[in-house]
Amino acid sequence: MIDYGQTFKHLREQKGISITSAANGVVSKSFLSRFERGLSNISFEKLIHLLININVSAEELIYLAHYREQQPLEFHYEETKDYIAPKESASRSDTLEHYLQQYQRTKTSHDYLNYLKIKSHYDQTDPLTTKQRQFIYTYLFKIETWTHYELRLFMATLDSFSTDQIFLLTQQMVKNGSETIDVNWNHQADFLYIILKAALVMALAGKKKELSTLIELAQQSIHNQQYLYEKSELHFLSGLRLCLRDAFPEGKQMVTETIQVFGALSAPDLVTLYESYWRSFLMANPTIAKNNAFKE
Repeated sequence: MIDYGQTFKHLREQKGISITSAANGVVSKSFLSRFERGLSNISFEKLIHLLININVSAEELIYLAHYREQQPLEFHYEETKDYIAPKESASRSDTLEHYLQQYQRTKTSHDYLNYLKIKSHYDQTDPLTTKQRQFIYTYLFKIETWTHYELRLFMATLDSFSTDQIFLLTQQMVKNGSETIDVNWNHQADFLYIILKAALVMALAGKKKELSTLIELAQQSIHNQQYLYEKSELHFLSGLRLCLRDAFPEGKQMVTETIQVFGALSAPDLVTLYESYWRSFLMANPTIAKNNAFKE
């Protein structure tokens, strides 16, 4: 029989969440301890609430428990929603205040991460401080098993990090998150999104080696034929890589092909976005533009 309690304990401890915080409002600390040791069964309803407390989905717990005991399961790639999401009617300031108050009440690192995640996502006028960025970076770099929560945390805060930090964290994500990539379609899509976004950052910074590494990781992470947009973005990034390798005509051709695909798909916003990426790339790498006599 699969020991879900042991996997729950592993994930809880990896996230730095105390058994008291995990049990809060659901079961007693002693009961959770017995569940984690395989001494007590638990109702599905209580288990769901415990998983909410540690930011893990039921799918992830089931998948990882079977994976750890070498009894892998196949999952349908269904879209899922976050277990914790602000009400649509709530304003951004109300949402941010809610998470801030939650942290001020508990003073736990778990709730501090939630607050920083929402702050980075909603409050663009007040960027994360160096200390706050370092707190998130240290958490993500040290955790051994990335669940969907860590993916979303990195997605929300990626732009806050330096180029080198983004590259290192992306590698860490691939290393410690690959075992959960097949949990569902959302997980796959976010995993791939991060790699491609990090690759774009490397391209704009002119980092050829890092860009090549991430392009290869993206190619390995495309598991099915549904990723038309991601494949198009990968084609675009491969074009930027050729430009950095002094193969400008070939690289520009791939960039042009990508933009033409978005045009053929009647996606004017994507056309505008990728034209802006191309201009940003040339501005960030002026020698390329100058040597190839680029003109608007």
